[in-house]
Amino acid sequence: MSAMPPPADSAFTVAALLALGHDCRYADDLTGAESRFSQAIAVDPACAEAWGGLGAVLAETGRPREAVAALTRADTLDPGLPFRLAALAAAEAACGEPAAAAATCRRWLTLCPGSAPAHRILADQLLRLGDSAAAATALREVVLGDPGQADAAATLVGLLTDQNDPLAALELAQPTLRRVPDHAALHFQIGRAWQRLGETVKAVAAWRRCLTFAEDTSPEAAGAQAALSAGAHVTPPVSPDHAPDRLYVRALFDRYAERFDADLIGRLGYRAPHLMREAIQALPDIGAGGLDILDLGCGTGLAGVLFAAHARVLAGVDLAPRMIEQARRRGIYHHLEAGDLMTVLEREQNRWDLIIAADVFTYFGDLGPVLTAVARALRRGGRLAATVEQAQEDDGVVPTPSRRVRHGAGHLGRTAAAAGLVTVSLTPATLRTEKQEPVGGLVFVLERP
Repeated sequence: MSAMPPPADSAFTVAALLALGHDCRYADDLTGAESRFSQAIAVDPACAEAWGGLGAVLAETGRPREAVAALTRADTLDPGLPFRLAALAAAEAACGEPAAAAATCRRWLTLCPGSAPAHRILADQLLRLGDSAAAATALREVVLGDPGQADAAATLVGLLTDQNDPLAALELAQPTLRRVPDHAALHFQIGRAWQRLGETVKAVAAWRRCLTFAEDTSPEAAGAQAALSAGAHVTPPVSPDHAPDRLYVRALFDRYAERFDADLIGRLGYRAPHLMREAIQALPDIGAGGLDILDLGCGTGLAGVLFAAHARVLAGVDLAPRMIEQARRRGIYHHLEAGDLMTVLEREQNRWDLIIAADVFTYFGDLGPVLTAVARALRRGGRLAATVEQAQEDDGVVPTPSRRVRHGAGHLGRTAAAAGLVTVSLTPATLRTEKQEPVGGLVFVLERP
């Protein structure tokens, strides 16, 4: 049976050719589809649909560079269609053009802000461009929108761990882990996050689960095997002076922020802030309301509440952002900052009348550097009120199994004098209980003459 000649009306001809092209494509006759779309373009070179259809077929037949040209032409003629931008971004990515693909994804996202495919392609291209922080932001949108996206979650956990935020990595992994419990790559990256936090037992358990689900020849299996070979020898991260890693401290208190007050006061009988206030109020020249006070490691503000009456300005700094959020809710601080207290002390020299540090120096080793920084930050006549857990050895700096550090009175006195600080008072006291046993400490006030 011979084919009917095309109708004379060109518009009808283009419509018929487009319909035939789509029919062929849906029937997996990609050669026929390419022919029909090309015929439609020959009749009407300004037909965006024909260019778009041709571009899709070219991409499906492994010719991404030709697909980019056709899809770009379609987008120029009829811009802003999300499905077409999706096809163009994928083709640009396949051509190895990450900058162009990322730009197309961003246009796509202005039309469809919640599009998981757009965020995923964007993340892949940003990784190719070396922008891991922006890639993590894009992947976060994917995982939060659909926790079942385990590949994206595994990549995100790895990125956040590499960016020194393993706590966020572990939190974001949990919903995906509940949905997809047998994803080898996710378990491998979770192991890396636990390792970064110094939680060796949990890291090893995650790597063993990875091996349970991984193919023997997969990169995850190789990585887990290598990690397990070294994992038994990993120790909690500490600095050369026995202080725990700052990232570990931040992660510990971020996880603890919501229940911090209830646990410390209700369960552990935490007394350090009250003991410090008593030591300060015992001094004859402490007035009400006239001091610039800096609360180091302010946590949720337990010490700040007790010292607020003495403050003209009350500022707080803490490593853990979630602790800062809790402190801000009290409404007593004039300024709060999430960061390293050493940075704040070095920045604010000759600034403070009183610096308080409740149960903070237990996460430092040698107190020399921090007391030197405190001395510079204090005004002349300014004071430091603080606590440490007491070591039995007079000059000792002793790490504990709970990753805190105990200090002897001799070490405290020696490092204070070296920093140019005078010991005003030094009193043994019980700071709290732990496993129903009292925790002995030292409450002290130092002064910059």
